[in-house]
Amino acid sequence: MDSLDTPRRHRLLGSRLGGLFETQTYETVALRRLRRRYAVRRARAAADVSLGSGPAAFLRAADAPPAPHLHERIEAALARFADIRERHEDAADRWEAAFWGDEETTPDERVARERERRAADDAHAVPDDVFGFLDRDHLVPPVAFDVPTPDDARERWAHELAEPERLYGFADSTVNESLPRVSRSKTVHGPETVEYRVRFDTPSLHVGDTATARVYEPESATDDLPTLVFFSGLGSLGDRTAYWLEEEAVARPLAREGYRVVLPDAPWHGRREPLGAHAGEPYLARAPVGHFELYGAAAQETGVLVDWARTEGAPAVAVGGLSLGAIVSLHVAGRCGDWPSSMRPDLVAPVSGVGSVAQALTGSRLVSILGVDDALTAAGWTGDDLNEFAPLLNPPAKPALPPERILACYGSRDDVAPAEGMASLLRRWDVPRRNVMVWDRGHVGTATRLARDDGFRNVLTDELDRLAADAGGNGDGNEGADEDAAASTE
Repeated sequence: MDSLDTPRRHRLLGSRLGGLFETQTYETVALRRLRRRYAVRRARAAADVSLGSGPAAFLRAADAPPAPHLHERIEAALARFADIRERHEDAADRWEAAFWGDEETTPDERVARERERRAADDAHAVPDDVFGFLDRDHLVPPVAFDVPTPDDARERWAHELAEPERLYGFADSTVNESLPRVSRSKTVHGPETVEYRVRFDTPSLHVGDTATARVYEPESATDDLPTLVFFSGLGSLGDRTAYWLEEEAVARPLAREGYRVVLPDAPWHGRREPLGAHAGEPYLARAPVGHFELYGAAAQETGVLVDWARTEGAPAVAVGGLSLGAIVSLHVAGRCGDWPSSMRPDLVAPVSGVGSVAQALTGSRLVSILGVDDALTAAGWTGDDLNEFAPLLNPPAKPALPPERILACYGSRDDVAPAEGMASLLRRWDVPRRNVMVWDRGHVGTATRLARDDGFRNVLTDELDRLAADAGGNGDGNEGADEDAAASTE
């Protein structure tokens, strides 16, 4: 039987040469290229909404200045991109019919459709060779900013500032009227895994689309699989790319070891990318409002996925994430205390998180590279204004889970998700030092280390196994967690 393969890039990361991608030299090069990477995605997003309207309309959609001297070259690039998008749309339609429609397909046919769709998605999502020339003179910006003023944000979010649970919690009516129904696609065989997608209506009032995730299980899956819900980093295209680090570094290795892993598409990411924007762009473009809109929606969607995993028989459920995903998991850890018990995770595992988003918006290397700091300043935001929104931006002062149920990992040289902020948060949360793994790496190096080193995964799965065993003894996956939480507050 045919199956998906492990990408060559991941095999390279696991080799001796892969250590080069953990070095500070590579970190510097990777971050220096980040602006160009986002500019190409901005150009592609503009092309998606302006094809057929000519170069001038394309440049306006890209938020770029006029460039008559480039019109002929842009026209040729748009013609190439039109062919790429046509193949992408055709492959997406064929994939949808095979995995979600009534079309009868064999397992091997679905593997072929998945390969075709991923290749076409990758060519469409990151067309470096088509639009790369537009970044040479910084013609196309990495983000089309639309930052609200502090006064507009205060007026719009006054109630949430007073009661953050409005953004991060669940109204009684939402829970009482039943959670969104989670639908699943047909399966595809991965490298010693079985994979499928799930989707449901987001419970968030501020995002309002369909939440999606890819799920990984062992080939011989049972009902009682300990489950990890793990969010990707900023700008993730998910399974729209040929190589997805979180898939190869976390999901497939753990699935082969007997766990279920759920990789959600965060709002505005992956298969939820809005037309006319690139993955994660609304999060950046409308900072700081886009930040807490995403955190709130992703946290609520996490609650739905945790509840779904329990209905699937999971004896214990962990929530984690890398970078942006780690911030989401920290919000879940801090906000889930008032959620229904079936929606609260047993364990949280952030990797390269941010302890203070309000401070990172002025002190992170990433905001400087992408121009977020300048856009905030132009809209009138000061450090005091950002601190005023800290109740929505930052994880709470104390976790809702017992501190011993939090496992964390970060790089000591990280200046993208500033290391000192993460260390400070973990101290305030009283997370035991034995639960914190610190690598002598930067942000990129920590992500690479996660792919090359199974140390953090082993700690995570050991604790997940222990919680699953305890849940089996108690007969209730949340009973032990509730008892621990009560003990930790006495």
